[in-house]
Amino acid sequence: MLIAVTSAKGSTGVTTLAVVLAAVWPGDFPNVVEADCAGGDLGAWHWLPDSPGVATLATQSRTGSVTLDAHVTRLPCGVDVVLAPAGRHPATVAVGLLMEASLGLWTKERPTIVDVGRLEPGAPSAAVVEQADVVLVLARGDEGSLLRVADADLPAGRTRLVLVDGSRYTPFEIADRTGLPVAAEVPWDARAADVVAGRRKPGKAWTRRGLPAAVRALASSLATPPTVPTPAVIRSNRGREG
Repeated sequence: MLIAVTSAKGSTGVTTLAVVLAAVWPGDFPNVVEADCAGGDLGAWHWLPDSPGVATLATQSRTGSVTLDAHVTRLPCGVDVVLAPAGRHPATVAVGLLMEASLGLWTKERPTIVDVGRLEPGAPSAAVVEQADVVLVLARGDEGSLLRVADADLPAGRTRLVLVDGSRYTPFEIADRTGLPVAAEVPWDARAADVVAGRRKPGKAWTRRGLPAAVRALASSLATPPTVPTPAVIRSNRGREG
């Protein structure tokens, strides 16, 4: 399974959600691949080199055969990540080279969650959105954010909305106005964001509360999709986590 995680505008926590989704995924442990042409965040946050990473994976993909584990870095929170360069230009080049190869080369071994960052039409990362089994779009629930989602050119039938920090609109109103089903409502969780960014050590129970607890139900629904694809709304506490 290939899952693209993205947003229409602004910093809504795309990278944090991608890592948390992998951390709570049931069954096979997924890989997270940074494909944000604006630059990868995880290597910078953790002071990690971006090689091995997206650039080395792209190089090997051109041979027609990939050993994905050779390009993965394990974060302190236990998630395996293929890191992108932090700078926009080297990230765009690396992601562009990776998109020239068949996505099946590096997505066949395990479920793959791709951090696309902000939607940028025409960017190399758009290929992930076009080919993903599921596209998760993060957005806040205000009118402006929802309007941008509604205006985005997203693949019908495969795109689902993840609301951050709630909305005054009901999921049914949002689906009617954006054309996208609401797959989950998640809190803005500073504690989980700090764990993902390496500012806080992951305790044994870090996935049992806040954002990870809310995302666990979403991960289960994606890993075992229903026969009739009608995503249920997953509600969580809407208060901010300290």
